[in-house]
Amino acid sequence: MIEKIRVKQVATYDTSGIEMNLRKINYIFGSNGTGKTTVSELLRKQEDFPGCSIEWERERSKFNVFVYNRNFVRENFSMRNDIKGIFTLGKESTDLLKKIDEISEEIDKHEVKIGNLDGKIKEVDEKLNNLKTEFMNKCWDLKLKYDEQFKEAFTGVRNNKDNFMLKCIGETKNNDGVFFGFDELKKRVDSVFKGTQEKINTIRTISYNDSYEKSPIFETKIIGKRDIDFAALISRLNISDWVQQGHQHLNNTDGLCPFCQQELPQNLKGKLEEYFDETYTEQLQLLNSSSEKYINEIQGIINNYHILTEGNIPYVNTEKVKSLFEMVISTSKENKLKLDRKRSEPGSSVKLSSINDLIGEINEEIGQANSQIIEHNHLIDNIAEEKAKLIKDIWRFIIEENKRDYAIYEDRSTKEGNTLDGMNKRWRELNSYRDELKKEVILLQNQLTSVLPSVNEINKLLKSFGFTNFKLAESKDKGNYKIVRGDGVDANETLSEGEMTFITFLYFYQLINGSNEQDKVNTKRVIVIDDPISSLDSNVLFIVSYLINSLKKKIRSNDSIFKQLIILTHNVYFHKEISFNGNKNLHDETFWVLTKTDNVSRIKEYEENPIKNSYELLWKELKENKNSITRPNIMRRILENYFRFFGNTDVSKIVEKFPDEDKVVCNSLLSWVNDGSHHINDDLYVDSSQEMNNTYFDVFRKIFINSDHESHFKMMMEDFDNEIEEDSSEELAKKEIQEALKQAAASQE
Repeated sequence: MIEKIRVKQVATYDTSGIEMNLRKINYIFGSNGTGKTTVSELLRKQEDFPGCSIEWERERSKFNVFVYNRNFVRENFSMRNDIKGIFTLGKESTDLLKKIDEISEEIDKHEVKIGNLDGKIKEVDEKLNNLKTEFMNKCWDLKLKYDEQFKEAFTGVRNNKDNFMLKCIGETKNNDGVFFGFDELKKRVDSVFKGTQEKINTIRTISYNDSYEKSPIFETKIIGKRDIDFAALISRLNISDWVQQGHQHLNNTDGLCPFCQQELPQNLKGKLEEYFDETYTEQLQLLNSSSEKYINEIQGIINNYHILTEGNIPYVNTEKVKSLFEMVISTSKENKLKLDRKRSEPGSSVKLSSINDLIGEINEEIGQANSQIIEHNHLIDNIAEEKAKLIKDIWRFIIEENKRDYAIYEDRSTKEGNTLDGMNKRWRELNSYRDELKKEVILLQNQLTSVLPSVNEINKLLKSFGFTNFKLAESKDKGNYKIVRGDGVDANETLSEGEMTFITFLYFYQLINGSNEQDKVNTKRVIVIDDPISSLDSNVLFIVSYLINSLKKKIRSNDSIFKQLIILTHNVYFHKEISFNGNKNLHDETFWVLTKTDNVSRIKEYEENPIKNSYELLWKELKENKNSITRPNIMRRILENYFRFFGNTDVSKIVEKFPDEDKVVCNSLLSWVNDGSHHINDDLYVDSSQEMNNTYFDVFRKIFINSDHESHFKMMMEDFDNEIEEDSSEELAKKEIQEALKQAAASQE
């Protein structure tokens, strides 16, 4: 059933629009042009009204909406001969009908189960979505934490939470990388992604000949020949170096002794030269050459490897190497001083400090640097493979960081997923069983459905209503039928507007009891009827009213396929005929009045029927329809409203005031009142001539005269055409009614 309708931004409805809360039976009254057809078209083809909405109490798919309006007439009665047949349930087998009802009830139960299961599935889906969102945020936190350092590994998933989470899950299941700590990975990233992409030459290690620093000559005391007569003295006094220096100056002393400045003793020069013989000279030369070699070796090392201390070579521990070189230089300076002293004093003995260990440490640093350089060069040779390996190892690191959160997510999502799988399996089983039941219903309906019952029913109605100049006949095309005259000639193109409207409504009325489709003859349905009496004769109005009131009874019975009725009309009398409830307000009805001001449609809801209080409208109908078959019924309604409902007066008592010759006619009119107040006879066609109408009207007037209410009769009949404001007319009517009530009360006393 439809709970609410919203209409806006279409036709004469503005952006605010209108809103209606509906019940089982709904009456919408409005003049032509106020927007009734827009409402009925919305209900007929909601997809054509994107700005409007319809809210259903239950699933829309469980209901079929049937709409009668001018577009229905246009679509079903074009200038073609064949009309689409209406399939109705046949009447051959009560057992089959009962079986269809039982299966349909079972289908409804399954629909409820499926609906409940849909709700539970939605709840589990929501839990899974929440678990996914929570885990996705955990993964994204890791991305934010390590994005700057590992952005190359995150390429392709850096800007999407869902993709990053899926990557984490995929790596968890498939990654076979090696786990490294963050610092190691960062170092590799700097090398693989950020370092130079060119090869680096390895560093030549220092080749140091430590034999130079260990030369025996440095510790050897170089002195003269020992068998010279003063050699013992020189040795005892340890003055060999001093004597040697003096010996060097002998040629420049002009015969004086370089030691005592006295005249040189005879043979001193020869003895000294004999003392400082060839061996002494060779030792001095060896001392000098060894010293030079040592100094050149050290200086070569310093000159060739000082670049290691400047920080320009990758992978070298510059600070450590620089410290070692400073120690080498310092040690070499000390050794040089020792050698200088040795050369000036050949007779002394010196021992040089070794730099061999320092050179060894420097070579160790060079070796470590070379290892990294070799690794770097290998990496350059295999850069693509190394990048892939590094990326895999980075994701291995992320997996370990995410391990706990993933385990929680996997455990919970697996449990909820298993629950969901079970529910989906059950849902498929229920749907499959329901579909099988539907197929079974269709098979049973195929045994029962036919267009012939519809043809027969419509023809029966036409005949009972007095329409004998056309009827329906089954078409040669199976499932269709056509309109023919009494002689069988096609009548579709010769129908009057009133005939077309009437047959269309009968077609619609039969359609809502069946369907154009065989598998939909027993579905729940909402009926919408928009101005069904347009272009109809007055006597047909009662027929249409009767059919609609019969439909209302079916809706209120709660056990039929009809669940809701929405009626729209501009005709006051028709509205009163279909909404008359004997002044009772029923809880399952709504009353609405559509108006249009400044070309904008508005609607107002009333707690009770707003049209039933328009007493003067009945008088207007009576005056304007002098020759109508409805005049007796109009007079009946006036009498009923005025005397029974307002005056609480028994109209039959008024008959006693009539002359005997008028009592018969008066009773005849009152029979209309009693018989037609709340229903229409099965024999709907009433033959009422103009002469009879005049007779009834004369008795109607006399009833007011005999009840001393002639002034009211004159006012309503003679003054009604005066253009008096509606409010003043109502006020005058109220006064008359109040006067009538007083007189009625007095007569009863």
